[in-house]
Amino acid sequence: MTADSASQKWTRITVEPELLRTLMQREDARPLRDMMVWLGLMAVFAGLTMLIWGSWWAIIPLYAYAVLYSTGSQAREHETGHGTAFKSKAYNKYFFELTSFMVLRESFLRTHSHAAHHKYTILTSKDPEIVTPVPPDYLALILNLFMIERSYRGMRQLVIHSLNSVSEKDIRGGLTSLPDGACTKARLWVLILLGTIGLSLYLSSWLPVLLIGPFPTMFGGSLRHLFALSQHVGLAQNVYDYRKNTRTIYLGRILGFLYMNMQYHLEHHLYPNVPYYHLPALHEAIKDRCPPAYNGLWPVLTEMVPALLKQRTEPAYYIERPVPVT
Repeated sequence: MTADSASQKWTRITVEPELLRTLMQREDARPLRDMMVWLGLMAVFAGLTMLIWGSWWAIIPLYAYAVLYSTGSQAREHETGHGTAFKSKAYNKYFFELTSFMVLRESFLRTHSHAAHHKYTILTSKDPEIVTPVPPDYLALILNLFMIERSYRGMRQLVIHSLNSVSEKDIRGGLTSLPDGACTKARLWVLILLGTIGLSLYLSSWLPVLLIGPFPTMFGGSLRHLFALSQHVGLAQNVYDYRKNTRTIYLGRILGFLYMNMQYHLEHHLYPNVPYYHLPALHEAIKDRCPPAYNGLWPVLTEMVPALLKQRTEPAYYIERPVPVT
């Protein structure tokens, strides 16, 4: 796998070449169907919310919409950002830009940081996407159960970029100026968000801002945050074996659809060029050489929460995964 600057190499889990070529094949029909189902469900729940708006019952379809908007878009932003969801580059780009707006993370920021995350997964001095540091930041963990801190950071970055400036965070990441088109896109996003606020004021209704922008991102973001925590948090840091720092979790079909199969996260890190719809088959091919998968989110949480509490006073502590001897 990838070697870092110190020439240390990641442990490799090999797959028979012919099978790997098959698993890496991309298509357009399957992901386009999944995208249309996702957008269709959002339209249904948004329509139900508008239909019964004014009643307390509206909170039920509104919450379902927000989960699809926040948690669902984050998974789709991730996969299309890799360029592996569709065979068509145009489809990947279109849905990447759409979902980037929905999660309030500009596409150029994600492309740079996520490439580094895969190259330096949980290497503390290099990975820019560590969800929580060690010792843990409990306040950020709690706030991001509702995506409050992340939404604030996303909005702040967006405003700075719309002014054709870079933030301190950008500079720390090695960015001294915005790439071509980033300022124009940031201004477009700001205009859309301001237009949504204007429509709410014109209609004297909260509904528009509850359907577009940071509010649905926050309202439906709890599951998104739990998914993010489940990937690596509490596991070993600064190791060169994804089996020790990345989890795979068995989820049902509904959560798997929402999460776009990223519950097979160990497999995704081992072979990031395998599209999401082939990750279950990849899991079957290598599972005997990997730690056992967790049976749902609950076992992850019951293991992870005590670890986070312990790391406050014992930063060196981590959950050790049983790695098969190969």
